[in-house]
Amino acid sequence: MNNNHYEITVIYNGILEDDQVKPYVDQTVEMIARHGGTIKNTDVWGRRRLAYPIDKKNNGYYIQFTVEAPGELVHHLERFFHIEENVMRHLILQFTERDLKRREEAKEKHAAVAAAEAAARAAEEAAAAGDVDDED
Repeated sequence: MNNNHYEITVIYNGILEDDQVKPYVDQTVEMIARHGGTIKNTDVWGRRRLAYPIDKKNNGYYIQFTVEAPGELVHHLERFFHIEENVMRHLILQFTERDLKRREEAKEKHAAVAAAEAAARAAEEAAAAGDVDDED
């Protein structure tokens, strides 16, 4: 049985409170586990404004799962998300090993750029602090 890599983004109804969303998230996690999937990461984005209204609602509660699972899982999740009334939208993306490698390289590059920018800012602040001390 070959496992695939998926990124599953779910938008739950935005009128739900954080503690009301948790049971739906737990159901999703349980379904993934029941069908042979392994959750690698869960990223809670929280309540966000939607790009356009869905069913006259302007906010949604976003959660993203990174999952390794067999292909049959997609069918079960699609059915579950369509039946569940508090799921406003969902998106399931499948990634190849090459996609995952590119993503890791992009993360590393972004981290290196952020570290270089932070070092440059620190150097500028140190130089500015040195200039202030020289004026006294």
